[in-house]
Amino acid sequence: MSKLDSITQALAALSIVPSETVQHASATSPAAWREALQASPKAPKEFELLKVLVFKPKTAKSATPVPVVVVARDETETSSSSLGKKLNLKELRLASEDLLSEFFSLDKDSRASPIIIFNLLFLSFVPV
Repeated sequence: MSKLDSITQALAALSIVPSETVQHASATSPAAWREALQASPKAPKEFELLKVLVFKPKTAKSATPVPVVVVARDETETSSSSLGKKLNLKELRLASEDLLSEFFSLDKDSRASPIIIFNLLFLSFVPV
């Protein structure tokens, strides 16, 4: 079973069924992804890209860091210092490859994973 199939099944169990699936070449940037979607006849004419950012707050060396996952519109400015102040966390930095691998079994170029999908569905939204 492919990752897309497992994600689609997990969402279907929550009564969330995609209206269409668009397959495209690998995209390494939001601009490339937008171009790939615009070139597909199956993609909706209007759509909005989202970005998922994972931050690591400063923690004591002996403490386990708890990642902060931010889902935002692609064009939204996501200042780590503003987020840190709002969440009362010190020195938020983009998570390292090691942290992504340890917590989510992903690398920075991963496209999707069931754990990310379910985290997105159940995240508390904190406006900044």
